[in-house]
Amino acid sequence: MATSSSETLKHAAIGAVVSLVTFFLPFSPVIGGGVAGYLHGSDRTAGAKVGGLSGLLAAIPGAVLATLIASIFVIVGPGQRSGLLVAFGVFFVALLIAALYGGALGAVGGFVGAYLHEEFADPDRVDPAELRTDDDRDDRDIHSELTEFDESVDDTARA
Repeated sequence: MATSSSETLKHAAIGAVVSLVTFFLPFSPVIGGGVAGYLHGSDRTAGAKVGGLSGLLAAIPGAVLATLIASIFVIVGPGQRSGLLVAFGVFFVALLIAALYGGALGAVGGFVGAYLHEEFADPDRVDPAELRTDDDRDDRDIHSELTEFDESVDDTARA
C-alpha cells in the first residue's frame, strides 16, 4: 500500500509523541517507532524509515531540553558570546547523540511495527494452507457430506 509523504510525516509525528510520552522507559524510541511502523502499514522497509523519522523527530525536544539543563551550569563571563557558543555546542552535540540513538532505535521499532501490522492487522485473513489438516489431504471432497444445517427444512410439516 503506497502512502503519501503527508501520511508518512503524520505517522512519524504520532510515533514521536509516543516516544516523548514514554521517555522515562528504556528504549522509548523503539515504542514510538513501533507505533509509527504499525500505523504506516505492512511494508517493513517503509516501516523502518518512518520509525527512524519518528526517532529523529523525538530527538529535537530532547536536545532542546538538554541544552536548557546545560545552560543552567554555563557560567557567562564578561563576554556573553562564550555562553552562547557553549549553549549552541551543547545543543548540537545533544542533538547528534539523540538523533543517532532515536533514529536507530526508532528504525528497529518501525521494522517490528510493520511486521506486527502484517501479522495482526487483518484478523479475518487466513491462509488456506494453515487451515489444511491431515484429513483434508486425501482426495475426498470434505463438502460432500451434508450436516443437519445443510438439509432443507419444511416449516409446513411442523405446524
